[in-house]
Amino acid sequence: MDRSSLRMRSVALGASLLVVMAGGAAAQSPSAPAASPMASAPSLTTPTTLLTPGILVDCVDIEYPPMEHFPSADVTDPAQAVGFDVDAARAVAAKLGLTLQINNTAFGSLIPDLLAGRCDIVWTGLYVSEKRLAEADAVPYMATGQVVMVPKGNPKAITQPTDLCGKTVSIQSAGLVEERINALSAECTAAGNPAISIQGYATVAEEFQQIILGRVDAVWETDTAVLNWMFTNPDQYEVAYKLPLEDNYGVYYTKGNTALGDALAAAIKVLKDDGTLAAIATQYNIDPAVLDVVQ
Repeated sequence: MDRSSLRMRSVALGASLLVVMAGGAAAQSPSAPAASPMASAPSLTTPTTLLTPGILVDCVDIEYPPMEHFPSADVTDPAQAVGFDVDAARAVAAKLGLTLQINNTAFGSLIPDLLAGRCDIVWTGLYVSEKRLAEADAVPYMATGQVVMVPKGNPKAITQPTDLCGKTVSIQSAGLVEERINALSAECTAAGNPAISIQGYATVAEEFQQIILGRVDAVWETDTAVLNWMFTNPDQYEVAYKLPLEDNYGVYYTKGNTALGDALAAAIKVLKDDGTLAAIATQYNIDPAVLDVVQ
């Protein structure tokens, strides 16, 4: 997928998927778990608590447009990755006087690699969740939500969560979506309805492939991933329903590394205030308002 294909033009669809709560003033939405706060008066200091002095190593799952992806199918060099997350991470690193090094890391290995000391940060469209915060600290940077996508015309008439009982749904495994769909399936059976047939996959590409092949009734994914998919596959799919916009993406770092956490928070705030992050979001057709929810 080339960079130009991600400069998607449908403002109406973008607004429908990325509806933002007005007046957000906390570091995250009220129902999202606590994370490291943004500094109110940032002082930019180059962190010295890095694996390698002068280098900020970022573990990234480079297969999640428009957040991180390769500019074309024949590119595999992590240094050439593009997308909101990697462009923002490069801007933060530059602001802190650091060079960004990207490690292409499988989704399920992101936090384990951080804990094993293979990277300084994980900036790759990961939700701020209680489970992850038990292992690492995070700086939130963007509000996000989840949606359920179905084929055009919604042939199975899925309009609410309980309509997924007895249906087949594809997800990316090992994340918050998996936790939520498992809980919903348990609610289905507790109410005497059939369980959800949950098809979990390691990558987003595999997850979406299942609806192309007609193997699933729906896909449960983040609004950003579904927005990009629907723009690159026009008039084939639609959003059956949206879950509340109550999550944040966060930059994860090793627990207790406050010097790095404070530096990240300060640099993100500066780049948000000067419009840099909004410009990057606009480049990838992400509504910049999702950045304003996180202060």
